[in-house]
Amino acid sequence: MSRMNRESMLVVDNVTKRFGGLRALNKVNVEVKRGEILGLIGPNGSGKTTLFNVIMGFYHPEEGRVLLQGEDITDLKPHQIARRGVGRTFQIVRPFGDMTVLENILVSGLFSVPRGGEHRKIEDRCHEILKITNLTERINDPADELSIAEKRRLEIARALALDPQLLLLDETMAGLTHAEVDQALQMISGIRKEFGLTMIVVEHVMRAIMSISDRIVVLSEGRKIAEGTPKEVSENEQVLTAYLGHRKGS
Repeated sequence: MSRMNRESMLVVDNVTKRFGGLRALNKVNVEVKRGEILGLIGPNGSGKTTLFNVIMGFYHPEEGRVLLQGEDITDLKPHQIARRGVGRTFQIVRPFGDMTVLENILVSGLFSVPRGGEHRKIEDRCHEILKITNLTERINDPADELSIAEKRRLEIARALALDPQLLLLDETMAGLTHAEVDQALQMISGIRKEFGLTMIVVEHVMRAIMSISDRIVVLSEGRKIAEGTPKEVSENEQVLTAYLGHRKGS
């Protein structure tokens, strides 16, 4: 995968990342089309979060490159990549606990604009984000007082405040109840519709990832072993063996 398609938001081109003798990513190729939701699944330790960290500039790959809308961002720092329109959440949520929900979101919003930008516009966008993430009623509450589901929504809200074009969601439904997962799915659909974002979603809740994704990429032991529609991936023998631990019909 060496050439950038005009429809592509992001291209991960033949990326390898090593930690000592371990290849956490081994010649991984991923293309994300504008406006789509790409699901990224695989067993624990398969390289999903490592891939996010390479995309965001936290890790530098030993081989390959990352292209964002045709620009090579492989050597950029995380804050430079964020300013180019990439936002992400983290598996472990760490809001500023003694700050209010609104203040947490405003911190990200202020980072996303150059000095001298109109603060009023930032505040207006933050209020839109509060509404779509269903946090309006908690606007003045300290983040420490939120439930785990609310903290995960706040994590998404903070990423949205960066005004991204590409959003990386890393296990935002972990620890949620069945009903809370349904609410999260509705929220992600609403975010896509409202802001027109491209998303990569890492998730272990299979019914969620299968229902929300346009396409799915499967990693196992640092390699891409499958790619396709949710239906194609769910019927793939390698996926059933590597990810689910059995073969179809067994």
